[in-house]
Amino acid sequence: MRDWNSEDKIIENAQAVLEIEPPKLNPNRFKENIVKSHLEVIVLSMLVEMPISGYDLIKEILARYNVFLSQGTVYSLLYCLKDEGIIRAEFTRGDMRTKRYSITQEGKQIVEKRIDEFIDAGESILNSIKKRK
Repeated sequence: MRDWNSEDKIIENAQAVLEIEPPKLNPNRFKENIVKSHLEVIVLSMLVEMPISGYDLIKEILARYNVFLSQGTVYSLLYCLKDEGIIRAEFTRGDMRTKRYSITQEGKQIVEKRIDEFIDAGESILNSIKKRK
């Protein structure tokens, strides 16, 4: 003989346990999306400041924006920028393992143009959002 009440309770408990909680709001998600979507401009702006290794770029992005990026994400971008001739990679004296990336002479104008275009687009978008208030 089945005890339907106990089976119903088991089912209710199972549903409660298996219930998926609603996603928690991540206050950093907008910043993370912006950083990941515009990583090229962010990396180029950092390289304008100083030559830096890929590992140090990852650490600096984490420190500035609280966004962690994988090595694959950062290094694939660096390799593409290098292939385009915008940046170069050089080994540090005495350290044949660490490459430091810097802007090439030819890349300086391209970098400045991309940063200016990014700033103009961002200002335009932010101003259109402010007007809605």
